[in-house]
Amino acid sequence: MDSSEIVGHVLRAILMMALLAGPILIGILLLGLVIGVLQAATSVNEQTLTFVPKLIITALIIGIGGSSMLSLFVDYVRDVLARIPALTQ
Repeated sequence: MDSSEIVGHVLRAILMMALLAGPILIGILLLGLVIGVLQAATSVNEQTLTFVPKLIITALIIGIGGSSMLSLFVDYVRDVLARIPALTQ
C-alpha cells in the first residue's frame, strides 16, 4: 500500500465525518446565531435559553435525516471492512 492510498482513505474518512456531523453542526450554528442576535437585542443573557432550543434542533435533525445518515455510515463501514483483506497484503 502506498501513501496515495492512505491519503485517499483518510480523505474519505474526513468526508464521511463532515457528511455526518455537518447538518447537525450547521443547524446548531444557525440557531445559535439567531438566539444570540435575539439575546443582544433584548438584553436577556440567560444560558439555559440557548441550551434547550439547540437540543431540540439536534433531535429534529437526527429525527429527519438520521436514517439516511445511518445508511450512509453503514455503507462506508461495509466498504472499509471489505477492503481490509486487500490492505493487509
